[in-house]
Amino acid sequence: MPKNPTSTRLSTIIGTTAVIFLLDWFYLAYMTSKGFEPNMHEFVFGTFKLSIPIQWLPVIGVLLVSFVVWYEVSFTIFPRRVGLEQETLSNIRLMRAVVLSLAVFVSVLYIPYIIGSDWFWARLSSASNISQIRDLAQHLLNTDQTLMGLDQIWQYSISQFAALMCMVLSALVLGRSPKRIRK
Repeated sequence: MPKNPTSTRLSTIIGTTAVIFLLDWFYLAYMTSKGFEPNMHEFVFGTFKLSIPIQWLPVIGVLLVSFVVWYEVSFTIFPRRVGLEQETLSNIRLMRAVVLSLAVFVSVLYIPYIIGSDWFWARLSSASNISQIRDLAQHLLNTDQTLMGLDQIWQYSISQFAALMCMVLSALVLGRSPKRIRK
């Protein structure tokens, strides 16, 4: 990571937002390949007309919220005055917040679709002779069937919202300022 806290902040904000965009774009491509139909909406600004697919509006919202939350987290972790001994700890705290928050985002966004896949059930059926795994599998299937029974627009919206909120909460919790120990 760069030695300058300002460049560390900017690279974290831009890099994490770019990764979130790519993950969200892959998710949108997956949903479109599964039959989620693209709808265009035309915005008129005077004589200027702009057509945007409606599916991209939540992606833009996710990017904006991601940008703001990583801006806030990076400025919480790197205060204005940082000593040399705190810079290393701050870099570690920032990396921990980024990695774990992205893992939460990916998990919440993609796990319902992994659970509903034939690949997952083929792997799980090979271990179904263990009663705890069989009970867990039955619970996962029942939960996943209710989500997958919804319209695709609801699946898309709920997945986007849940993943984003879980990422924001984990980023804010992991990026909070540590409490000082009284001497």
